[in-house]
This record gives sequence, structure tokens and C-alpha cells, in this order.
Amino acid sequence: MTQRDTVALKKVAVVLALCLYISAFSVVMPPASGALSSVVITDVKPTDFHPGETKDVVLTVKNNGGEDAKDIMLAFDVQNTKYVSLIGLTVVQINTLNSWCSKEVKITVHAKGGTPNGVYSIPIDCTWYEYSSGLGEGHAHMYSLDSGGNLVPVYKKSAQFGISFNVEGSALINVGNVYTEPTHVRPGDEDVKVLVAIENSGEADAKDVEARLICNEAFEPSWSGTDRVYIGRLKTGGEGRVGVSFHVDIADNLEAGTYSIPLVIRFKDIENREYQGVMSVDILVERKPELEIASSYTEPESISAGDHVTLHVRVQNVGSEEAESVSVRVTGEADVPFDFAVKSDHVGNLKVNATGDAILEFDVDKDAAKKIYPLGLEIRCVGDRDLGDDKVYTFDKQIPVEVTSSSSSIPGFEVLFILIALILTFIMRRKRV
Repeated sequence: MTQRDTVALKKVAVVLALCLYISAFSVVMPPASGALSSVVITDVKPTDFHPGETKDVVLTVKNNGGEDAKDIMLAFDVQNTKYVSLIGLTVVQINTLNSWCSKEVKITVHAKGGTPNGVYSIPIDCTWYEYSSGLGEGHAHMYSLDSGGNLVPVYKKSAQFGISFNVEGSALINVGNVYTEPTHVRPGDEDVKVLVAIENSGEADAKDVEARLICNEAFEPSWSGTDRVYIGRLKTGGEGRVGVSFHVDIADNLEAGTYSIPLVIRFKDIENREYQGVMSVDILVERKPELEIASSYTEPESISAGDHVTLHVRVQNVGSEEAESVSVRVTGEADVPFDFAVKSDHVGNLKVNATGDAILEFDVDKDAAKKIYPLGLEIRCVGDRDLGDDKVYTFDKQIPVEVTSSSSSIPGFEVLFILIALILTFIMRRKRV
């Protein structure tokens, strides 16, 4: 055999020996994925929470290895979890997990109210004992007898992993307390300030918040733009409350009662999704007196220039509240040819639908033209003090007063008459002489 053949045979022998060694090692040491026990969590249901919500969560725990695992302990580290925690036991025990087998474990998870949107994890420290049928990792913790009476090594194993939960809340806009300035709102009031507390009682911030009061004929904006407010960002928690104000005018003929005015609120969430809600603002419109002129007449009925006239005015309370200290006073005297001797009169208190009379007196100018004159009257009263209404109400009214004939005398007639009488007297005396 040549030297070259000898070298070739040696190479072949080395290769065969290497192959035999690898084969033998493969039999003794199975693949890492299947030789040893490996406890893992393969599934968590459910994982979605709302702030303040408590749910039962099912964990699927699997022995993802070829050796059995016993006395599995899952210790949930909740000491440093601010927003997500466990209710009840924080340590779960599983007696046995055979190779490639899994079991379901139930825990109770609570997401704290007001939790910001996000993903929150709970760390888990897991320990177990591996009963090995072959070579294990490290030094054996102890030895145990298998079902066949054979002594097998037991290895203590550990792993760290965690479970995560997605906490997502939504904004919830509500209307809180409602106040008005003035406190007592009555028909005919103008520029009434309506103060409304708007709050975000949800779990997520709201942005681009707008509020609009839907007014009508009974409640009209005091001026342009006083029926809407732009708030902007409204956070959750203690910062999620703001006060906004609107200004409205109350209709004169509105009946007393509580009225609900629609309030439309629009906003967006942090992902720019738009929302709209319709709520209401309740306003109490209280009772008030309302005075009208029921009738009027003059004495004499037919008025001429130079006459002395007595004017009777009947006032009626057509409102919903008693009127106290009712009085009638003449206004606009400069516009009529009347000289008032009595220009005001006290009527007294008038209950609802009651009437009362005021008496005024005046002299008609001697040169007053024949026509109808509009006479201005101011009716004044105070509200029902027993109901806390000490407001002064005034009502401006007009009544027509007709002068039916002018003076029958011709200007200078009296002087001429006296002159003629003197002349006649002088002539009569001359004749006697």
C-alpha cells in the first residue's frame, strides 16, 4: 500500500469516527426544544379593558418541552403596577404539566378607574421542578423515584415573563350644575347670564369641545354669538370640568315654568374621531305681574277747550303674580295741551286678574285744537314680596283723549264786548243830560 493510500484511509477513518460520535451524541442529547421542560404562557383572554373594569382572565399555561414539570408556581408581581392589578390571590399553583401539555388558569384582573389609555404589563415569576429522564441542566436539586422505581434527578427551574393588557377609555361629556344671573328669571328679562358646568367624566381626554345652546322664540341670544362657546381640550379627572356662560333674552309673554333648552356638545377623541351629544339646560322662569289698561273714560265725556276734566283709568293685573303698590303717572305732558292738577294716583295691590282705578285731573288749554291726543301713562308696581320678588316693574302705556270742540269765543271778544258796553253807557248818559 502506498503512502498516498495510507493517508486516504486515515482521512476516511476520521470522517467515520466523527459521524459515529455525532450520531451517538444525538441519541444522548435530544434537541433543545424538546429535551427539557419549558413553562410558558401561550394565550391570554381577554386583554382589552376599560378604566374601572374588572374581568376574569383565562391564561393558557403550557409545558413547551419534552420533560414533565411539577409544582409550577406563578407569582404575579403587582406591587409596582399602578393601574392594573389582581383581585384575590397573586400566586397560582399547578400540580403537574406533562410534556407538551397545557392547562387553563383563571385570574381576576382590575383596571383602575381613570387609567390613561395604554398597554400595561404584570410581571410573572415562574418556578417549577423538572423530573428528568435523561441529562438535565445543572446540578440536580434532588432525586425521586419514578413509577418503575428508578431513581431520577429533579431539577428546579425558573423563568420570568409577563402578561399585557390594553386599557382604552372614552371621553364622556356631561352637563353639571346650571345657574343664572339674576337668580330669579322672569318673562321679559334681557341679557340673562346662563352659567353651565360642563365636565368630562370619562376615561380619555376630549379635544375641540364646542357647546351650542339651541335657542328659540322664548329664549333668544342677547347678541350674536352668545349662544355658543368653544372650550377646546377637556381632560379627565379633576381637570375635566369647566364653566361656560351664555346670554339670552326671555320672551315677554312667556308663562311661568321650567324650560329645557337643548345643548349640543361636539368633540373629538385623541384619534380625531368626532362625537356629538344633545343634552339640556333647565331654566326656571318665575311668575311676574303684568299690568294693562282695561278701560278709561273722562268727565265730561265730551271735552272742549278750556274744560276741567277728570280722567278715570282702570288697571288690570293680567300677569301670574300679585302686583303690590300699583300707581299710575302721566308722562309726556309737553306733547298735549293739558295742565294736570293731579298727575298721579295710587291704586294699591292687585291680585292676579284683579282691577283697580286711578283718577287724574287736568285742565284743557283754551286754545287746544280739536283732535285726538295720545296721553302717555306709566304704570308702576312691585312684585309679590311674599315670594321674594321685590323687583320694580314699569309698563308704559297710552290712551287717546279727544278734544271734540275748540273754544266758542273769538279772540278779543271779551274786550270788544266791554268796549261796546262802555260806549252804550256813555251815550245813554249824554241823552239824559
